[in-house]
This record gives sequence, C-alpha cells and structure tokens, in this order.
Amino acid sequence: MTGETEMTELFGAVLSRHRVNTRARWQNAMWALLLAVPTGWLGLWALFSADDGRSGGGRAIGLVIGLSLGALFVAVTQAWRAVRGGPGEYFEVHERGLVHGSRRGVRGWEWSQVVSITIPGTPRIHGLARRLGNDYRCRLVLDGGTRLHIDGHTPGASGLGRAVLAHSPHARRLQGDEWQDRAGGWFLAGAVVFLAVGVSMVSYLVSHADEDAQNVSEGVTMAVGLGLPVCAVGAITCIVLYIRHRMYRPR
Repeated sequence: MTGETEMTELFGAVLSRHRVNTRARWQNAMWALLLAVPTGWLGLWALFSADDGRSGGGRAIGLVIGLSLGALFVAVTQAWRAVRGGPGEYFEVHERGLVHGSRRGVRGWEWSQVVSITIPGTPRIHGLARRLGNDYRCRLVLDGGTRLHIDGHTPGASGLGRAVLAHSPHARRLQGDEWQDRAGGWFLAGAVVFLAVGVSMVSYLVSHADEDAQNVSEGVTMAVGLGLPVCAVGAITCIVLYIRHRMYRPR
C-alpha cells in the first residue's frame, strides 16, 4: 500500500487499473508444452526408426517436427511473458502519469515522458490470437529507454491504449510496420528466393522418384517435408507484404 500511496501522491488519482491475466499466459504455456513434447518425441522416434526411405513418410515427419517446434515457441514465449511480468503485474492510468507494477517493482512515468506509442493498425481478431493475447498489442517507449508491452491479456487493453494516446499527444505514433517502407523491393527478392528453394526441393524429389527409395535418405525427405511449407509460407508472406507496402505507402 505504501507504494500505491506514493504513486498517487506523485501522479494524482487513479483513473483506471488494469491487472494482467498472468494465469492465462501460464495456461497457454502449459497446453503448448503438452503439445510440443509428445509431437517432438514422435517426430524424433519416427526419424530415427524409419527405414523404408519413402519420401511421403519423410515429409510427414518434417511436418510433425515443425508442429512441435511451433508449439515449443509458443510455450517459451508465453512463459517468458508470465515470468517477466510476475503474478501481480498491473497498469494504472493516473491523472498525471502511468504506473506499472511487475515482478521488478512499481514504477511510474509522467505523461510527458512517453516518447512513442506503437499500436498495429490491423488487429488480429481470430481465436488463436485472442487466446495468446495477440489480438491487441501496444508498445510504449519511455524516457530512459524503458519499454512497456500491453497485450490482450490485459483487461481493457484497448481502453488503456486510448488513454495513453489521449494523455500523450506529443508522443510519436507508430504502427509497427514502418520497417516495411525501408524494405521495399526486398520483399520481392525474398519471395523469389523462397520460390527458388521450394522449386529445387520439388525438382530433387521428382528427379529421384524412379530411383531406389534407399538412395534418398530419410533425413533428406524429412528436410524437404519441413522446408516446403516454410518456403510456401515465406513466399506468400513476402508477396503479401510487398502488395501491402505498395498499396498503403504514402503518395
């Protein structure tokens, strides 16, 4: 209570309080880990025990291992967010500033200390994004280089973001995609690279289709099975980013 009293004296009355749902982050990490561990073991077991050399089996193994790695990434990300904020993380909007309480203690900043506010212009509204707290994202950069991250696991996150915007009209407003203006044609170059690698993988499989299956190692077919989806997603992403850059860039 002493810390809260001091913050009230420094920054004025509390206008709103937003306690982060850390429990949801731990739950997400647990479910993702429960998916990553068995699929990872299954993929590794199939990789080292398969001996028929069929390319179809190798591609399936690659997909299973890719699924395991994706789930592991989600588990690590969610656990890191939960550990970084701590069980009692919260944000408070005061009359004269913003207060953030976390595992590292309670800190406050005046509104004039907000340097930049990054809120993506296109929110992610699908179910998985909401579950992971990625349906709303806001990054604040404050004097001294401190960065605060607000996501969908914070109740009233959008209202919190609007309050910061209203009280900090001087702060630089960003959407998080400014780097695309500097990338430009590199998106097309990336798409060409992904497509070239994908085509070379398919050509390799086709050229070895009539050979003895034992001549194509299981590791190669697994790598192709994992690499083809990556190349497809990478090429599509680069093309979409290039089109979006061309459509929305300032004239």
